[in-house]
Amino acid sequence: MKRTRRPSKSVERDILSAAFLRGEFQLSQTKIGALLGGLSQSRVSRLLKLAEARRLLDVRYRFLGADELSPEHLADLQALVEPKELLDILRRFDSKNGVRVREVRVVDTGGPGETPRTTDLRLARLGRGAATRVGELLQRSSIFAVTWGQTVSHVVDALAAAPPRLDRPVTFVPVCAEPLDRSSNKETSSHLVQRLHRLLQPDAPPPPSLTGVPALIPLKFLIRDHSIRQFIEEAASYREIFGGADPLIKRVDTLITSVGPADRPMGFIHDELLKAGSIEGKPLTATKLASLVAGDIGGILIPRRTLKDEKDKTAVEALNEMWTGVKRKHLERIARDADRNNRPGVIVVSLDRPEIVAEVIRQGLVNELIIDRATTGKVAQLLEEGT
Repeated sequence: MKRTRRPSKSVERDILSAAFLRGEFQLSQTKIGALLGGLSQSRVSRLLKLAEARRLLDVRYRFLGADELSPEHLADLQALVEPKELLDILRRFDSKNGVRVREVRVVDTGGPGETPRTTDLRLARLGRGAATRVGELLQRSSIFAVTWGQTVSHVVDALAAAPPRLDRPVTFVPVCAEPLDRSSNKETSSHLVQRLHRLLQPDAPPPPSLTGVPALIPLKFLIRDHSIRQFIEEAASYREIFGGADPLIKRVDTLITSVGPADRPMGFIHDELLKAGSIEGKPLTATKLASLVAGDIGGILIPRRTLKDEKDKTAVEALNEMWTGVKRKHLERIARDADRNNRPGVIVVSLDRPEIVAEVIRQGLVNELIIDRATTGKVAQLLEEGT
């Protein structure tokens, strides 16, 4: 009987190294060979085949034959992978204001993971899947509003990797201001708008910016003196977006946003939200906040439907008063006008957030939903149960 020879330690190391560089960073065989000390392309190819045989690599494929599919064939194939249960519920679902989800795009992002690295990889996959649809919707937009956060940032990353060609001018508008407790970063609304503008409208006049405008006015200041809000509203870009007789927010026809869960609404400024919402002798804790809200959409806190106490409802209204960005009334207007004007409306992109996704659908704040496949069944169940 012929014995299988085990690879030497050096070969074993090369197999693992080549598989890691390919799987984690999608490097070419030539680049991998250079990084591993000048291995030939054919040698790297053999190493990768050995890695595949040992299931060290999860090989994925991309379809490049879209131009050869007829529209009918494409529709048939897409129907095979549609989240049928969720779509069936959405077709007969009546939201609070009559707005229905027009289209759902489902992205396979892999199974849930515990580590930041796993989450980031899944968000990158979601971003790539979402970018295709967002690129299509950009063709029907004139004024495109952008919120903030890691999820939206990944969509912008994917658009940068494969920029859509626009047949019409588009004005990009930030609708969330800046954190105070941490430095501005690439995930803020103004930064994302600047990136989209440079990518897709580089020759157009620069977009407005909310850099320097605080996202939250602490509750203790609002209680004492409302003039601080008037001071913020004097900022030129803020007036252009939200103030005056004809602000941009009244003409926005598309808005892209993610959602935040009840245990961490407002994402990277969650801690700032807790601090701003606290007053002397009455701290706002994460537990208390989670009991009041189902989460947030673009920084707007959505109260739980189970709230009965008027004090609790008033508390959520007070917390939303602190927010200087886009308001719920703006989202409702954009969502309602979308079908009437054949514009995209509110685009929600979400990973692992079934409860708040179901709630914003109930509230009629979503026109286009882009979601990970693992979440679709849970969203369908929540909508069906009404919980």
